[in-house]
Amino acid sequence: MLRLEQQQQVTFQPTPEILYHQEFEQPHETAMYMSLNYHKANQQIYSQANQFSQHSKLFDLRKKYLKNREDTQRRSVSHHSRVPTNRSPLKTQQTQKQFSPKQENTLAQQKKKTTPVSKNLGSNLRNILKTTYAQQTIYEENPQNENIRKEYSQIVEIPPEYQSINSYTFIKTLGIGATAEVKMARHKELEIDVAIKIYDKKKMNNMHLKNLEREVEILNQLKHPNIINLYHMFENDKSIYLSMEYSSPSNLEMFMKGRPFKRINEDEAKILFRQISNAVSYMHEQDICHRDLKFENLLIDYTTKKIKLIDFGYSIKINGKQTCSCGTPQYMAPELVKKSSYDQSVDVWACGVILYKIVTGVFPFRGNSEKDLSKKICLGKIEYPSFVSFQAKQLISAMLKVDSKERITMKEVQQSPWLQ
Repeated sequence: MLRLEQQQQVTFQPTPEILYHQEFEQPHETAMYMSLNYHKANQQIYSQANQFSQHSKLFDLRKKYLKNREDTQRRSVSHHSRVPTNRSPLKTQQTQKQFSPKQENTLAQQKKKTTPVSKNLGSNLRNILKTTYAQQTIYEENPQNENIRKEYSQIVEIPPEYQSINSYTFIKTLGIGATAEVKMARHKELEIDVAIKIYDKKKMNNMHLKNLEREVEILNQLKHPNIINLYHMFENDKSIYLSMEYSSPSNLEMFMKGRPFKRINEDEAKILFRQISNAVSYMHEQDICHRDLKFENLLIDYTTKKIKLIDFGYSIKINGKQTCSCGTPQYMAPELVKKSSYDQSVDVWACGVILYKIVTGVFPFRGNSEKDLSKKICLGKIEYPSFVSFQAKQLISAMLKVDSKERITMKEVQQSPWLQ
């Protein structure tokens, strides 16, 4: 009888696994196995369970989890209580190098040197805005230009007696040229951001003044959503100020450098080039030739993909043929390279170069020297990568005709099948 009771006691004695689950499956202690305090308070249960650990994988996993938590907590406490060690006195107490008088003079001259200014800028500013923005891949159609018109009307309709350079607070410098610099400013009362182009009169000659007058006259005539707006012109004894629309701190050159292979697909290219062609076509309707169309003179807003044409320092009102050669070599038409007479079709050629570079990432004509480049431009042989579509090839080839008489107009560019 006694032996039977002992067997019953052995039969109904709970195993460590059962005790473990009974302790942790109580309703008011559902998450107790995650507590280190509970682990320490029930060391007896764990010691009993160790004898049967080979028969319970779940028990081993939970025990391992608790041990890992305790180790993690110990490491975190030791990390936060750690005191930074002092640096080596050899690094903090370095002796100054001895220089000879000749070396000291050369070092002093190097310190006095300032950053060099880009050559051949004239009254134009190259690479006006040089701050990079974070790249965004979402392309959308251009929004309505109500905000642009609103800002323009608010600033322009201020009475003349209240218009002065003192109405603006300068924020930062955007670009520096040979005769001018561009600064971002904000109107004190209207709180509208503008870009102010500041010309130093001491650095300007009669030719610079004549180009500036022509630039102001052209900008006053052009009112288009894809062309930069000129608000006001101020003048004092030292400087001339042009208050213009602040569009974006980045140009198309910066935008393309941030893209894979420095190019974009044709669907995205259509959104950008449609705006460029609209601006140039409108400009040609006003008998104006830009003569310096290039990536650096096309500002782009990364959010809206809005294009703004800037830098009208080389622009002229054109009625007949012109002979003055100007522009950037990679974008120059054959007639400009040969220094022969030309018309507005030089802008069409530049647009063809721009479109080719947008869809391929490289220039259509490349040379090891300016002479080699000029030779290839005059030959006009173009090679297209395999990924360029047939319609895009047709449009680019029609714009890059060596004979200006065979070159299509900007109106025909807008009506091309590729842009439809």
